[in-house]
Amino acid sequence: MAKDFKRELEIKTERAEIFSGMSAIMDKVNTENRALTVEERTEFDTREAKLTELDSDLDRVVKYNRREEERESYGASKNVSRDELESDTDAYTRAYTSWFKRGDRGLTEADRDVLENRTTAATPLATTAGTAGGDAGYMVPQGFWHNLQIALKAYGGILSLCKVVPTDTGNPMPWPTVDPTAIVGSYITENTPLDNQNFSFGQGMLNAWTITSNVILASLQIINDSAFDVDSFVSDRIGESIGRKVAAELISGTGSSALLGVQTALAAVVGSGVGLGGIYAAPTESVRFLGDGGSASTKLAQAVPSFADVLAMVEYVDPAYRAMGNCKFVFSSATLSNLRKLTDAYGHPLWNPNVQVGGADDLYGYKYQIDQNVGGVSTSASTVGGVLFGDFSRAMVVRQVNNAGTMRLTERYADYLQVGYLGYVRMDARSNDLRAAVVYKSPAA
Repeated sequence: MAKDFKRELEIKTERAEIFSGMSAIMDKVNTENRALTVEERTEFDTREAKLTELDSDLDRVVKYNRREEERESYGASKNVSRDELESDTDAYTRAYTSWFKRGDRGLTEADRDVLENRTTAATPLATTAGTAGGDAGYMVPQGFWHNLQIALKAYGGILSLCKVVPTDTGNPMPWPTVDPTAIVGSYITENTPLDNQNFSFGQGMLNAWTITSNVILASLQIINDSAFDVDSFVSDRIGESIGRKVAAELISGTGSSALLGVQTALAAVVGSGVGLGGIYAAPTESVRFLGDGGSASTKLAQAVPSFADVLAMVEYVDPAYRAMGNCKFVFSSATLSNLRKLTDAYGHPLWNPNVQVGGADDLYGYKYQIDQNVGGVSTSASTVGGVLFGDFSRAMVVRQVNNAGTMRLTERYADYLQVGYLGYVRMDARSNDLRAAVVYKSPAA
């Protein structure tokens, strides 16, 4: 399918026009130094509601275009066309598809050999093939795995920003960490020996925790209907289920026999400050919104950072990281709705809409990533979370085992004339260099 660039451009243009109308109301109110009239408030709220609706539409179109682009680029990397990639007919894929639809009893001896050899060699977690009732487990074929990776990125907003380390096995993997910001060069003069420069490395351990999709049920009637693409349907549901779990863990995972979330890691940082990352503790002050007529609201009650807070969070990340161009804000769509209304003391908006296809909106020049798992800014005093900023490719490392698996549960649901499917992936996430990121902390009461 073709990427829908036309619709993306239409939505972005409409969003910019709506926001321009909101800014016009703001300018008029601020110039006259008065509060909004009933009519102005109604128009402003109507435009804001429409803007939120268009945001959701744009998110769907952008995700669709991103998936299409990744499928095409993946095919190019394998030196095959998009059609050839999606009609992959190698022996393993044919055998896997046959097993997916008809179970173990539907396999030929040749199919069984292909599946068992690949699965046994791939991972010790695989269920032995050929067990009673066809409840065998097999590694997914390459095309299925690629589509699963796309789903993980789509549902895990921050996953696409982190450093991902793919491995073929799930053995515990030491991961070195280092803080190079204090290392500087020196002059050399004639007959003067050079000093030794030592790098102090820390070490983390990347495991491979298993995350499953839980059981997805499909009726025998649907499975036996040749017009229904059951393997694609189930693979999409597996991707959605696992993707949502991974997305939540990458934000707030405890790190105890589980993935470590970036918000959890940052909340535990000691020694935060300008250029040091960690926790930005917002001061108790007021916040200004579009069209407020020059007045200000209590920040804690509004559950939103101020214009100054956003700039201060940027300063908490060392300029060396910011200069690399990878720093982004991460927050939920509800927080975006509030941030979009922020202005400085002169009425200048923080949010800048982009009307170019493929372009992204920004906050004071920095792009942002919507991730609903971040949650909103808390109205409880001194609560950490709600807004993140930084270069997450340096702050976090994600370990992803390349072999994902599925199981087909035949007899367990036979009395319902259904077949159960479940999928699993093996991953871990640890902090790497938390100087590269910062998390917001609500002001004291």
